[in-house]
Amino acid sequence: MAEPMSAHDEEPDTLDEEHPLKEHLALSWSRQAGASFPKLWVGHLEGDERGVFAKADIAPGEVVLQVPRACLVTLDVARASEVGRLIEAHAPDTSEESYLAAFLLQEREREDSAWKPYLDVLPRAFPHLPLFFDARELSLLKGSSTLREVARWKELMLTRYAELAASVPGFTRFTPDAFLWAQHVLISRTFGLTVEGRLIRCVVPVADMLNHRASPRVVWGNTEDGDFLLRAREPVAAGEELHISYGIKPGYRFLLNYGFVPEDNPDDTLVLYLGIPEDVPQAARKRELLSLPTPASRRRFEVPLHYGHSSTVAMFSFLRVACADTEELARLTAEAREEQGLGPVSPLSARTEGRVLQQLSDLCEARLAGFDTTLEEDERLLREADLSRNERNCVLLRRGEKRLLHAYAGLARTFGASSSARDERT
Repeated sequence: MAEPMSAHDEEPDTLDEEHPLKEHLALSWSRQAGASFPKLWVGHLEGDERGVFAKADIAPGEVVLQVPRACLVTLDVARASEVGRLIEAHAPDTSEESYLAAFLLQEREREDSAWKPYLDVLPRAFPHLPLFFDARELSLLKGSSTLREVARWKELMLTRYAELAASVPGFTRFTPDAFLWAQHVLISRTFGLTVEGRLIRCVVPVADMLNHRASPRVVWGNTEDGDFLLRAREPVAAGEELHISYGIKPGYRFLLNYGFVPEDNPDDTLVLYLGIPEDVPQAARKRELLSLPTPASRRRFEVPLHYGHSSTVAMFSFLRVACADTEELARLTAEAREEQGLGPVSPLSARTEGRVLQQLSDLCEARLAGFDTTLEEDERLLREADLSRNERNCVLLRRGEKRLLHAYAGLARTFGASSSARDERT
């Protein structure tokens, strides 16, 4: 795979107000490497945000951006590099993300890197991502499961770093903070392409400047040779900003990955950690059936407000085992042995389903009590308060979480009451 052309010795074209020098050099470098985007320009939005706009009218089906495979940062590129070969020799089971992060760090420290014009235009820091929030900003997420997600995410990335630092000669010249920076470049900027029958993740210059919209007018794909393509599926008028979709994600993933929360996200989910405490009847047998090794063990569920969703079915199955009586537990254990595993668990009885719904309601109410503000207070803050970007994102995130908690608590109470009434009649 060929390296992209270096732009170090090239004289910059005439600059305009929309292109500060580094951005101009990055765009020139992309063109010299074979990228084509004659109808696009990069402009600045509020703050330090950038956007990609149409210079001229764009017709449906028109290719508005093509980036050659040689201009993409892929796993193959990273593995073929000096640091990639070291990783392959000393830590061959390293994740794809770690290979790519190490490559970015290697090229960033080289003044003569062929990738320098592109690397220079990448963000130097990510103050809008919660992993880099200060204590005051993190306090705005008190009560939210996102705090636990941030901790999990940071632990995972620092574990990756520690493994590489311990195994790969010379890797400690990259600091943990630098590794976190590179990982977040990848989290916020990689695309998935299918090339020669396999899915590859890659960083795509120019395309990584497009902002998100749930229903964009352009979509990405690739040629058979692996070139990145951005094609219009609807007309785009001159002067309009172009967007891509960052995918279907819950609010906390948008915040963790990209530093924003959609105002109203129909794909939001509720993250719950469920376990079997020691004081639950038949606790040890239930933990064994659910493959929980200790009383402190928890299983993570991420559930939308959709009862037929596989995650929601799994959550209710867990709660039914947790609330099962002795006879029901014996039946479930026998079925699990016969089927070589526990599958989805249907309602066991009206009485047990009532306990399931009560436990879910109690769990949601306890989570709501852990916030410093109510849902109504958050709605008022979003309408009336002068919030910073990070503050607004935190309030949007916890509002979405509270909406789901209220919805599940309310439905649990409603159906729990119906279940109790049926149980009394029988």
